[in-house]
Parts: sequence; C-alpha cells; structure tokens
Amino acid sequence: MKKTILFIVDKPDWAYEFMIKAWLPFLQKDYDCFVAYDDDYNVKKNNSRSKILQFIFNIKSLLKFFVFKIINKNEAVYFLDKSGKYYYPKYPKEKVFKYKTDLSKELTDKKNFDIKVEMAYYFQYMAELPFSAKKNIVGIFTNKFPHEGPANDLKNNIDRSLLSQESFFEKYIKPYDNLIVGGGNLLSRYKQLTDKVDFVYGIYGQENFVENKNVGENDFLTIGWTGNPTRKMKGFEDYIVPAIEKVKKTGREIRLKTKFSGPYQELFTFYQDVDLIIVASDADSGPSMYAEASLSGVPCISTKVGLPLMGIKNNENGFLINRDVEELENQIINLYDNRELLKAMSHRVKSDYLKWMDNKVTFEHIKKVLEK
Repeated sequence: MKKTILFIVDKPDWAYEFMIKAWLPFLQKDYDCFVAYDDDYNVKKNNSRSKILQFIFNIKSLLKFFVFKIINKNEAVYFLDKSGKYYYPKYPKEKVFKYKTDLSKELTDKKNFDIKVEMAYYFQYMAELPFSAKKNIVGIFTNKFPHEGPANDLKNNIDRSLLSQESFFEKYIKPYDNLIVGGGNLLSRYKQLTDKVDFVYGIYGQENFVENKNVGENDFLTIGWTGNPTRKMKGFEDYIVPAIEKVKKTGREIRLKTKFSGPYQELFTFYQDVDLIIVASDADSGPSMYAEASLSGVPCISTKVGLPLMGIKNNENGFLINRDVEELENQIINLYDNRELLKAMSHRVKSDYLKWMDNKVTFEHIKKVLEK
C-alpha cells in the first residue's frame, strides 16, 4: 500500500504547486499525493471583546454548519477559536484534492496522512489546518532574514519579523520533523541551527522550454523579466528599469520584454527571443525565472541570491553583481558590446544548469527528506 503525502500550498497553479508538479511524476510511483490550499483555511482576526456575542456567533455557526451538511453544501463556515483571538473556517467536507497520474485533481475528504509538507512556514499561523500526519515538514523559500512573507501571527500576537533567527527557528521551525529550503545561503544558514534541513527545488515542464539558438545575433539586445514588478524585493522598478534607461541613453538599443501575469504555459516560449535576463532581488531563493531562462539557453546577470548564487560562474555562464544600478548598467554594456562572450555563455548555460538542477537530480533531494 502506498504512503500518503499532503502538500499545503498557497493557491492553485502558483509557484509552490508548480514545484510540487515537478516532483509528482517521480513521487507517484511510491506515494498517493494530495494537496490542500492555505487560502481555503485562512483565519481572520476577531475584534469583538464581548463573550456573549462570541458565544452567540459560534451557536449560529454551528447551526449553519449542520444545515450545510444536510443539504450537501460544501462552503466555509467560520467559528471563533476558543482563544477568542481569531475566526477559522470549517467545511462539511474537507477541501483536499488527490492528484491523478495526469496531474488533474479530484476532491476527497481525507484528513490523516503519513506525511504533511507545508511549503511555507507562515501557513501555520495564517491558516487553521485540520490535517494530521505522522511526519511534518515545513519550507522556507525566501533568501534573507527576516524572511519575506506575512509577519503578523495573530494566533499568538507576535510580529514575526521582530524575532531573532534563533527565536524564529525555535517558534516556527523546530516543532517540525524537517525543514526544506530553496537556493542561496538558506541551507548553510539553517545548518547552523539544525541538521534536519535540506535544499529542494523543481521546475514544472522543464522539457517544454524553447531554447533561443540566436542569443546575441541581433543588433539590439532583448532583456527579459518575469514576475510581480511592484514587489520591492524583486528590484524591478528600483534597479532594473533605471539601469536599462541609463544604457539606452548611451545610444545602445535595448528592448525590455516582460511578463507580469498569465498562464504558466506561456513561459515555455517566452525566452525564445530573449538574449539576457536580470535578477535584482534581495530575497529570492529562486527565482524560477533564472531556471526557466537557463533551460532556454539565456544567460543571467544576477544579485547574489537564490539559485543564481549557486549556479552562476562569473564570466562563464553569467555574472553575479551587487545590488547597484551603476554596476548593473556596466554589466549590461559589457555584454552588449561583447557579443562573443554573451554567445559563449548561452552555449553552456543550459548544460551547466542541468548538471545540478535537472528535475531528476533535484527529486533525489526531496526523496531523501521523505524517506528520513
């Protein structure tokens, strides 16, 4: 009989679930895999101090819950936690989905599992998760401290961002059986606190990314960027755009190609006419853009974070720089003017990447964690 794994992610078809989907073809040989979404179980702050009103609220919720159960209406009913600090949702049937072999999903009502993997550490205080498991794993995928993510733990009245790393670890990580982390210095940082920490990653659909066989061949240079441009940690508006504008003022022709949202499948062809990508983040443990571009044969200029920190060899398959507009400007000009170097980087970036980040390789990392 196969063991069961429940993955907790934030929402459907987003970064965490895509990482899981990269593992599923390998996992499903030995495990039945399920997913539930943090968004379905998010808690809400209680601002009422009246004990009577709180009691009445829960009585009404209980009646509503039983009615929903009778009429087979599977919608959230909110109850007030016994602490009085927050409301949490409860469903007549739990919202848990089992992955089929084609990666489609079917709704189940399962609550108990052999292994539970919460892909983000903050799910534990952002949601009330009604699931149990013999083994519990938690993830951190932001490469700086305090870690990016919701800071207000309303369950415990804690501003998580004010904690020292040691206090954060004791409160939010140590209770779990194992910690999984993304790229950059997360692994070395947490190895100072525990030996139960492992690097994991995965890129869904890695075989579908279309390579650009003509990097550096045009008179102009196309720089690609994907993600949320308004997130300060990404550095798009504060570093990438200003640096490109400075280069343009020198008379060099730079074209900026962006994708801020849309179906994941559109990324497979996004890089086929991109010459270079730029990562200006100060917190990513990815970003997936680096992996996607590498699979497409597109070199990268990056700050010293996440996967680029682990995979870039300066002047060979990319460049690592400080988070500085002028330094970024100079490196863009360097590659604009030195097309042979840019082409040489393009010729090796994919093969270099696959040596350590092929899904067949990275699956072994998560497999080791699950089998501990």
